[in-house]
Amino acid sequence: MKRIILFVALFCATVFYGQHRVANHVNSLTEANTPFKHYTPLAVSNSINKGNSAKAVENATYAKLNPATTREVTRLQPEAILLDIPYGNEVIHLQLYRVNLLADGFHIQNNKGEPLPYTPGAHYRGIIAGDETSLVSFNFFNKEVSGIISGSEYGNLVVGRLQTEGNFSDYIIYRDATLNLNTTFTCGVTDMTAVQPQHNFGKTMQTQSENCVTVYFEIDYDLYLANSGSVQLTNNWLSAVFNNTQTLFDNDGITVAIKSVYVWTEQDPYVGEDSSDYLFQFYQLRPYFDGDVGQLLGLDPIGKGGVALGTQGLCTDTNVSYGNIFLEYEDVPVYSNTVEVVTHELGHLFGSPHTHGCYWNGNNTAIDGCGTSVGYVEGDCEIGPIPYDTGGTIMSYCHLVEGALTNFANGFGPQPAQRILDYVESSTCLSSDCINTCINAVVAFDVSQTTQNSITVSWTDAGTSTVWEVGYASVNNNVINWNEVTTNSFTFYELQPNTYYKFAVRPLCETQTAPAREVIVATSADWCSGAAFTDTSVNGNYPNNQYLLRTIKPENPNDTYTVSFEMFDTEEDYDFMYVYDGADTNAPLLGAFDGTTLPGPFTSTAADGSLTFEFISDNFVTGAGWNATVSCLLDTKNSTFNSLKYYPNPAQGIVTITTPDGITGITVYNIAGQLLLDKTTDSTTETTADISAFSNGVYFFKVTNGTKQSTFRIVKE
Repeated sequence: MKRIILFVALFCATVFYGQHRVANHVNSLTEANTPFKHYTPLAVSNSINKGNSAKAVENATYAKLNPATTREVTRLQPEAILLDIPYGNEVIHLQLYRVNLLADGFHIQNNKGEPLPYTPGAHYRGIIAGDETSLVSFNFFNKEVSGIISGSEYGNLVVGRLQTEGNFSDYIIYRDATLNLNTTFTCGVTDMTAVQPQHNFGKTMQTQSENCVTVYFEIDYDLYLANSGSVQLTNNWLSAVFNNTQTLFDNDGITVAIKSVYVWTEQDPYVGEDSSDYLFQFYQLRPYFDGDVGQLLGLDPIGKGGVALGTQGLCTDTNVSYGNIFLEYEDVPVYSNTVEVVTHELGHLFGSPHTHGCYWNGNNTAIDGCGTSVGYVEGDCEIGPIPYDTGGTIMSYCHLVEGALTNFANGFGPQPAQRILDYVESSTCLSSDCINTCINAVVAFDVSQTTQNSITVSWTDAGTSTVWEVGYASVNNNVINWNEVTTNSFTFYELQPNTYYKFAVRPLCETQTAPAREVIVATSADWCSGAAFTDTSVNGNYPNNQYLLRTIKPENPNDTYTVSFEMFDTEEDYDFMYVYDGADTNAPLLGAFDGTTLPGPFTSTAADGSLTFEFISDNFVTGAGWNATVSCLLDTKNSTFNSLKYYPNPAQGIVTITTPDGITGITVYNIAGQLLLDKTTDSTTETTADISAFSNGVYFFKVTNGTKQSTFRIVKE
C-alpha cells in the first residue's frame, strides 16, 4: 500500500462547544414575531414492512409520509416552519428556517459536458424547540423528506425513506448510534510538518467569515445508478447531504455554498484499492473545476471512508478530497455517516487537522484522545480525554471508541472552528459573495523556445481569462515579482545555462488573488561538453507536488543527441517521468517511467532531433531523482560532405550512399544508440548498406571518409 500523508475520515470528535448561530437566528425570528407554519409530514405506522432494517438498527420508529405536506412545503417554501417528527413515544418539535444551499450561477453537467436541468427542493435548518444547543437540518422535495436532528438527548436522529426499490412512502427515524454498521476506516501516515502552527490561542477572534468557500462536487456512476439513474434524484440526495454540511459550517460561522455539480451518467474512470487511489485519479483528471474546492463522492466497494490532500487546500492546486460513502445499509438510509465524511474532509481542506493530534491548546497537545486510543497516533504528546458524556466533534475519530460518538450539535468545536475561520479569512482567492470565484483554469504548459540564457513559456487556459499575471524565480524560491500580460506566452531573459527556474501564471481577478499554476523549466546547456541532465535537488530528494518540463534539442537539427540515465529513483507507481519523441508533450510518447529501473537510452527521431521530458510528482513520498548524460554520438553536419546523396528512403533492404568526396566507412545505429552495422570501404564514391534484416523503424547512418562525416535518418519499412 502507498505510504501516504493523508487526512482520512475515521470520523469522530471532541469538545462540546459551538457558536450556536443557528439557534440565534431562530431566536431572532421568534422575537420578530415571524410566523412558523406548522407541518406534520410523518405519521407513525405499524403496517410498514420493516424487512432487513429490523436487524440493522435498534429501537427505530417507522412512519408513513404525507406527500401533500412535502409538496406544499416545496411549493410554498415558507420562511419559517414548525415541524413535528415522531420518535418512540413522543413527538419532537422543530423550529426551522429556510436556507439557500446554492451559489448564484450554480450549474450541473454530465460527463458529456451537457448542462443538466435541476429543480431544487426546500431546505431548512434550526433547532429542537427549547434546546438552543441542538442542531437540525431538513430537506423537502415533491416526493420525499429527509433530515438529521442532533442534540444531547438523542445524539443524531436520522429521518429518511427506507431504501427499498420504488419506495417513497415508508420512513424510518432512528439514532445513528444504534445502526449495526461497521464504519472502521483505514488511515494513512500523517505528516506532522504539513500542519501549520496554531496562532492566537485563547484570544477573542472573528466569529463569522466574510469570505465564502464554494464547492464543486463530482458524483460517480455507481452513486448515480443508486439514485435510480436520475439526475434529479441524485442531486436531491446531494443537496440533502450538503444542507447538513452547510448547517455544521454555518453554526460555527463559516460560509460555504455549492457552485457546481458533475454527474457521471456513464461509467466513470475511477478504480483502486483504497481511497487514496481514487483521490489521486480525481486530482489528475480535474486540473481545474468551477469551485474553490472539489470533492469526488463515490459509492465504491472499498469501504475506506474519505481522504483529503492535506490540511490547507484553499487557493492551492491541492484543493481536492474524496469521500467513499454509504447510501444505505440493509435498506436503512445512512445519512449521518455520509454527512460526516463530506464535512470532515472539507474541514481538512479548510485548515483543520484531527483533534487527537498534537496540534492544539497553544502548546501542541491534543483536544481529545479518541484516535490515539485506538492506535491512530499523530505526534508525541499525552493522550487527550475521551468525551463519553458529550460526544465528539467533526474532526475527531471518536466513532471508533465504544460509547463516544460524534454529535453534530457539537459542530467543529471552538479550536478547529477558529482555525478554519482564520484560514478562510486569510485565503485571498475567495470571494465574499459566493459568486465571483477566482479560479485558475490553466491546464497545460509548453516550453516553445530555450537558449542558454532565456526561456519562452506558453500556456493553455481552459477558462475565460484574457489577462494573466506571470512571474519566475530560481527553482527553490517563491515567485514574488509579477508581470501583467495579455497574451498566453512569456519570455524571461538573463538566465544561467543549464539551470532550473520556477515559472508561475495566474489569471488577473478583479478583487481576489488566484492560486498560481507552476511549472519547472530549464535553460539549455552545452550538452556536447559534458553537461548533465538531473532532477532539481542539489542534495537529497526532489520535492513533492512538482511539475517539470524540459526539452533537450540540438542547436543544429542535423545533430543527434542520446540521453542515457545513470541513476533513476522516483516513487514507484506515483511519480512518473514521461519521455516524448519531439519538442513538446504532443509528440509521440516513448514511455512512462517510475521506480528505480533505468529508462532508455533515448535518441530522438523527430525532425529537429529533440526529446521532451515531463516529470510529475504527487503530494507525498519522494525519491532521489535522476542523473543522465547527453552524448553527441552522431553529432556531425551533412554540409561537411559535398553532394551527399542516399536512397531510397524509406527503404526495405539496400540503401545506396554516394558522394564525390569518397566514403571509407558506414555505421548504423538504432534509436537507442546501439551500433548495428559497421562497414569499411576503400574510399569509393558509392557504397551500400543492407538493412533488410533490421526491424521496421528509424535508423541513424553515419558516413565518413577519414576527414569528414555526416549523419542522416533512414526509415525501414
